[in-house]
Amino acid sequence: MSLRYIEPSQVRIWRPEGSVHLRIEIVDEQTILAAKVKRAFPLSEPARFLSLQDALGKEIAILTTVDGLDEQSRKLVEEELDRRYFTPSILSIEELTLEAGMWKWVVHTQRGETQFYVRNWRDNGFEIAPGRWLIHSVDGGRFEIRHLEALNAKSQRLMDQLL
Repeated sequence: MSLRYIEPSQVRIWRPEGSVHLRIEIVDEQTILAAKVKRAFPLSEPARFLSLQDALGKEIAILTTVDGLDEQSRKLVEEELDRRYFTPSILSIEELTLEAGMWKWVVHTQRGETQFYVRNWRDNGFEIAPGRWLIHSVDGGRFEIRHLEALNAKSQRLMDQLL
């Protein structure tokens, strides 16, 4: 099976009233009823190469870009991607302590203060670019430090414990 690329002009996206799922029509061809939208390259190309999948996760096509989608379709895709890939950005680290074999983080994000736990730092903290970290918590959450060097001195001191 080969990858099938489609352009924004070939797609119409809507959400039926009362539904949580998107419907995606590939114009004059087929409609995906409980559609999923996933990024092929979530970090390097977040608005390009979007995998359009059915309810079972079978890839139907790759949407080359969101640029050129009608306003409603683009808004729905962006909402869906934001929901799926929401990753709070850590603005400062208030506390970083080892408790019962897990690191307890108390941080400030763009959405306020929160806390989470990380088990096995080496398996759940990833430097995805110089100074940019992606952190997976034990409950499946994702957090990001976009610029380690931009954090305040206390935050950087706390991170030194891990690095």
